[in-house]
Amino acid sequence: MSQRVAFLTSGGKGLGYAGVRALLEAGWDVFFTYGNSADEAAQLVSRAHALGRRAHGRPVDLLEQSEVVSAIEACQQEFGEIDALIHNFGPFVFERLPLAEYSDEQWRRMIDGNLSNFFWMYRVVVQSMRDRRFGRIITVGSDGAAVAAGWNRRAAYAAAKSGLASLTRSIAREEREYGITANMVCPGDIRGDLKMRMIREADAPTSGEQRAPVGEDVARAVVFLCDEHSQQVNGTVMEVTGAQEIRARDSFSSRDASPKSDR
Repeated sequence: MSQRVAFLTSGGKGLGYAGVRALLEAGWDVFFTYGNSADEAAQLVSRAHALGRRAHGRPVDLLEQSEVVSAIEACQQEFGEIDALIHNFGPFVFERLPLAEYSDEQWRRMIDGNLSNFFWMYRVVVQSMRDRRFGRIITVGSDGAAVAAGWNRRAAYAAAKSGLASLTRSIAREEREYGITANMVCPGDIRGDLKMRMIREADAPTSGEQRAPVGEDVARAVVFLCDEHSQQVNGTVMEVTGAQEIRARDSFSSRDASPKSDR
């Protein structure tokens, strides 16, 4: 594989931080955005230099179209054309609210942060990917995005991620003839600073337990989907949850599990 360039949103902390690390270790150069995490961004640039790779972190307000487009253009000027666009950013409302109580600003932030800014970036990079007959587009979703699952008191977030899943799949169908793939990765419940850790940095599990999930669990899926040989994995929504979202039979109530008489 010739040298590849990835552009990743919100790479200064959380899952994005682990994503940048994994891509660098896989041999990619990475241009990433960050918000209020300049120290962490500097750490990633240092890691890149130690690996003989290039990394650049740029502070960007991902809700402002002009800043988003400027960041893409800066990456193209400094690193060259973008081979992989990874949309990790996606605002989340931590306070549980009924949909009717959302303000216009909260709604706009949710939709623009998950959907609109992805559209702005995609529109800038896609022609070059078409011309080069190669491109990898990856979005980060949430549990249930693939089936448009509802989420009580977090309806706007659920709608945004489900919409992003549909958009990702639509792009996969439209762009496949150009060698471009588009997939979504949906993380499970990864807590706190575990989001930034690699597997080798995870706490050893106690006897009889599995280790806690870490950011690299998700990042490994991203790196795989970016690979040039992953062409046939296209239009998928991949759950990286350790099967925690699958309901076991014993999780149903006795009433749900009781046989129904024929009528």
